[in-house]
Parts: sequence; structure tokens; C-alpha cells
Amino acid sequence: FCLVQQQQWQQQQQCPIIAKMAGPPGMMAGIESLSQRDQHQVLAQLNDMQMAESMNTYNGLVERCFNECVTSFRSKSVDASEEQCVKRCVTKFMTFSQRIAVRFQEKQQQMGQKM
Repeated sequence: FCLVQQQQWQQQQQCPIIAKMAGPPGMMAGIESLSQRDQHQVLAQLNDMQMAESMNTYNGLVERCFNECVTSFRSKSVDASEEQCVKRCVTKFMTFSQRIAVRFQEKQQQMGQKM
């Protein structure tokens, strides 16, 4: 009985979090009409998709910065110029990603206002 209550409480706590993460109001509309089991499956699938996307982004960043910055394999360690290049590459990528996220959010808000 306690386990069931705990799972229900967790699902109730997760739904508002996922709804906030998903974007504008109404984007997660209808999830409340699903059974708790189906809600849990949907939330688990969203979590899996988000994790896969995060890993793809991370792997792309590592591959891009490595290919751009690491030019010599004569030493086991990364030299100072390669390290600085990697730092610049990561900073540029993070700044670019943040800028895209802000623009995307602005567009979502504009679309939400038009509806």
C-alpha cells in the first residue's frame, strides 16, 4: 500500500515538472486523461528521449571539439594550445546553444500569444 501511495505521489510531482519542461501551456494537455500507468509510460519515454538527446548533444560536442583542436598524437597528454582550443570550442558551443534556447523560447511565446 505504501509503495502505491509513493508512486502516485511521485507521478503527481513529476507531471507539473514535465509540463513546465515541455513548453507552453497546453503542450502536455491530455496527459491527465490517461491512466496512471500510461502517464508513467509517457513520462518515462519523455525522460528516455531527453536523455538520448542530451547524449547526442554531448557526443557531438566532444567529437567536434576533438576534431577541431587535437592535432598531434605524439604525446599522451593534451598540450596547452589544444587545451585552450577545446575551452574556446566548448564555450562557443555553450553560448550558441543558450542563444538558440532563448530564441526558441521567444518564438514559443510568440506562437502562444497568437493562439
